Amino acid sequence: DVDERERRLAQNEALFREVNERVEAVAHRLGPDVPYEFVCECANADCTFRVQISLRTYEAIRSDPKQFVVLPLHYTPEVEDVVAEEDSYWIVRKSGEAGEYVEQLDPRGR
Repeated sequence: DVDERERRLAQNEALFREVNERVEAVAHRLGPDVPYEFVCECANADCTFRVQISLRTYEAIRSDPKQFVVLPLHYTPEVEDVVAEEDSYWIVRKSGEAGEYVEQLDPRGR
């Protein structure tokens, strides 16, 4: 079972993802290739940083419910793997039980 710390970290990231789903609705008005500010979806509940990516990039990341967009180095190696490293953002993917947990929390899966 997912331990309490891993669950808390996953919940933090899922919460930021919920915020970004609302940001995404606004970004649609600008078109798929205009850079837009999304919140960093890292596990740190106090993180207030923004990640500038296009809607097209955000949608590509969100196509996998276990993936999150974070600032470089804003990842938690014990619960996720770095999938891609760009200059201004990284894509991380939850692994193991934490991955299954965030998949259940995915607002697009409801």
